[in-house]
Amino acid sequence: MDTLTTKETVLAGSVLGASLAIFAIIGLAIGVISIIAGWRIFTKAGEKGWKILIPIYNAYILFKIIGMHFWYWFIASLALSLCQSLFGGLVMTTDAAGNILTYNMNPFGWVCAVASGILSLVMYILICARLAKAFKKGAGFAVGLFFLSFIFEMILAFGSAKYDKKAVLKD
Repeated sequence: MDTLTTKETVLAGSVLGASLAIFAIIGLAIGVISIIAGWRIFTKAGEKGWKILIPIYNAYILFKIIGMHFWYWFIASLALSLCQSLFGGLVMTTDAAGNILTYNMNPFGWVCAVASGILSLVMYILICARLAKAFKKGAGFAVGLFFLSFIFEMILAFGSAKYDKKAVLKD
């Protein structure tokens, strides 16, 4: 079996490091642009833009903008997370020498994990649909928000879309 030389190892490390740096820069740029777009969306909806910067509170404001009750989602999500934490731990089986044989997860933990994922997916679909409706956009735009949220949020933020509070209160 061949081993890598020092030069090859250094080259591989350099390529990996450069790749990670590029991905980090792209991720940072997308994050900054998303914050700016969120700021504009909040401002168009009559909220202060800085509220996008505060975790959990920004979700509360988004739910307010789209006319949904934040606390239902928050309590359900918290309950599922607690169930997953309490019952979803991995159980490790070892032999007498201390070698790890298997990892098992409590079945109720799996149910909580799957339910948490389903709840998140359903809530994201509802958020996309209600956000599109709040800005007088149709189902196609909601699908765009779901699959290409970065692009469609910028369209909402920097386009001619107007917030319509009456549209979200009709439900």
